[in-house]
Amino acid sequence: MKLDLDDKIIDLIKFIGEKYNDIDKIVIYGSRARGDNRKTSDIDIAVYCKDDSHKGAIYCDLDDINTLLKLDIVFIDDNTDKKLLDNINRDGIIIYEKQ
Repeated sequence: MKLDLDDKIIDLIKFIGEKYNDIDKIVIYGSRARGDNRKTSDIDIAVYCKDDSHKGAIYCDLDDINTLLKLDIVFIDDNTDKKLLDNINRDGIIIYEKQ
């Protein structure tokens, strides 16, 4: 998995996935997953979460990751745009998946 990201960032994303029982999967997609990012490109994160009750806390935990890069966090649900889902499914790299 080559995302052009510090391993500490990846480890923190995994930790957040493990912290919340209602997270099924966290995926990095977009330019970092495709490998055509610039050093300053944002980190596109898709969170598959079966319960809305912790979305605010999950968002805050991800947003608090210590990086100078912008984080673009989306929660995937039944109303997620099909084009976005297609992009995530095509290019995404799974960082965390519940066992």
